[in-house]
Amino acid sequence: MNKILLIEDDVGLAELTRDFLQENGFVVDHAIDGQSGIKKCRQAIYDLIICDIMLPDISGFDLVTKLQQYSQCHFLFLTAMSQDIDQVKGFDLGASDYIIKPVNPKVLLARIRSILQLVNENYESDKIVIDQLEIDNRLGECQLNGFKLKLTPAEFNLLYILARHIDHPLSREQLFEEIVGREYNGLDRTIDGRVSRLRKKLEQVKDSCFTIRTVWAKGYQLSRV
Repeated sequence: MNKILLIEDDVGLAELTRDFLQENGFVVDHAIDGQSGIKKCRQAIYDLIICDIMLPDISGFDLVTKLQQYSQCHFLFLTAMSQDIDQVKGFDLGASDYIIKPVNPKVLLARIRSILQLVNENYESDKIVIDQLEIDNRLGECQLNGFKLKLTPAEFNLLYILARHIDHPLSREQLFEEIVGREYNGLDRTIDGRVSRLRKKLEQVKDSCFTIRTVWAKGYQLSRV
């Protein structure tokens, strides 16, 4: 089930959009402004971010630039700003789509599904191959330099998520919610323990070129040595 973050200050519109998308099988979190969006993006991993541009505390253009520090997921702008120069700027920032309000809900749904089809094809592929690291998601197996790693299911899931975001830090909050399945309480050190054990297993492989780095104030990332 794909997870979407909707950043929209019009509460009525946000509720209608969220309800409609949830009725069509998506999990949707809502943020009313930029700061709330940043907080949620630091705490969870999303498949898609839908962002208004005219937010009360920050331009959606500037917000997306900040969010890209925490997430590599796809994003689209949903806005009343219809000038060509704004649309060009949105796409220059890497937007997967730029949708002008008002929009027919069915059209919005079709555009979202088109983007997420590509996400699902990437995330649900049988294998992730990065240099000498091979992760077979179908079999739940992993090889590094031809050596089969003995991982617990929890360690495999952690490695799979980190590999999807290679060289990009993920916060403890993001990893906790994605793997444990509930909001991080600020005290639980489950993720820290799993990272430590997984790091040791990666580094124990002969000529290993991968490790898990701790990035100050940002989280953990899978990196090449």
